[in-house]
Amino acid sequence: MGDSFVTVLPDGRDLGWLELGDPAGMPVFAFHGTPGSRLQLAIDDSPMRAAGLRLVCPDRPGYGLSTFHLGRRLVDWPRDVAHLADHLGLDHFAVMGISGGGPHSAVCAALLGDRVTSAAIVSGVGPLADPRATEGMMRSNRILTSLARRRSRVLHVALNLQVSALRRWPSRAFDLMVKQLPPADVAILTRPAVRALLERDAVRSSRTAGAAAVQDFELFAADWGFDLGAIETPVHVWQGDADVNVPPHHARLLHAAIPGSVLHEFAGEGHFMAFDHLEDICAALTSDVTQR
Repeated sequence: MGDSFVTVLPDGRDLGWLELGDPAGMPVFAFHGTPGSRLQLAIDDSPMRAAGLRLVCPDRPGYGLSTFHLGRRLVDWPRDVAHLADHLGLDHFAVMGISGGGPHSAVCAALLGDRVTSAAIVSGVGPLADPRATEGMMRSNRILTSLARRRSRVLHVALNLQVSALRRWPSRAFDLMVKQLPPADVAILTRPAVRALLERDAVRSSRTAGAAAVQDFELFAADWGFDLGAIETPVHVWQGDADVNVPPHHARLLHAAIPGSVLHEFAGEGHFMAFDHLEDICAALTSDVTQR
């Protein structure tokens, strides 16, 4: 795991991040899932080093080392990313979002113009307001999506309990989760290194992680505040067709909405496919840059 850092944003909030890969490589901002933190992405970085990538993994507001941002909108995230890029002296960079990080990758591609050289959305959440969003989704996520659409206070209770259980009893919580997942995801989550990574992320979650997860779900279920059709950055959408956390309809919807995007859909693979396709994702990001 690389070193973690904190910078102070113009409004006084802290923004934490982790760096992996080649320090002199092409910068890629990588956005974690919901719930999660920068630690969720602290995986074996040899594929990134081999691809010549410098991965910058920020904590979204309320997660990890980053201060909760009351009333935040999805379109606020690019400003935080741009500030961190300025702090690091980076004029141009790629973005990658996994699961709940997917909409955050899309909004950066839409609003940061040519500063974003390429983008990847991996097992990424699509607009939850779409009536087809819950097709093929596992029961617990269908319930959370329904609560988020109605902005129900029950969502706060449910997600705070979920985050608390993950923090206090990570092994038991992951055992229960695995029972709901397809064989491809079970195979990945039973790898000792992956299991240890995700349990460490859960145990070290911040006290505001539950509130941040509620905020994410409600943002995904509301109007996103920008036009996916206005994205001009090259975008690759990666998806397993056996994903029950974020079903393949989400990837297909995003692909249809983002002009020129490329959809990579894999038969029989699930939500955690990024662990098996990191080299391919890195290669696509670097290829887009060299071809521009």
